[in-house]
Amino acid sequence: MPQLDAGTFPSQIFWILVGFSLVYLFISRKVTPEIEQTLRARTDHLNDLFKRARRLRSEAEKLESDARIALENARSKFSADESKFTAIFQEQSKKEKDSLEAAFARKSQKELKILAESSSVAFDDARRNIDEILDTSLDKIYNFRGKKS
Repeated sequence: MPQLDAGTFPSQIFWILVGFSLVYLFISRKVTPEIEQTLRARTDHLNDLFKRARRLRSEAEKLESDARIALENARSKFSADESKFTAIFQEQSKKEKDSLEAAFARKSQKELKILAESSSVAFDDARRNIDEILDTSLDKIYNFRGKKS
């Protein structure tokens, strides 16, 4: 085996050193800077993303707090409006109730007046009929007595 021949060791060592030196120089001058540049760009990009994420998180928290405040304001406004509308509704209901009661009272008074007039007429008719019956009965009684005597 020629690679194990001790006479070729210096030549093999020389070419191994030359080859490793060339690979080292190529890697150190070409590959390593590109890797470093890629890593730097990646790190910068990640840092930008983190900064942007922090900024967006703070904006989201601010928007959330604003939304909570707006919701509370809307709830309190709704509550106030509900109270106002309830009061208005109750007032309108009271007015409608009063109006209906007044209309009912007017109608009832008219019906009572009509009833009073009709009952007065009926009572007068009944009184006249009773008077006529009494007169007729008395006439018959007197006529009957007169015939007996």
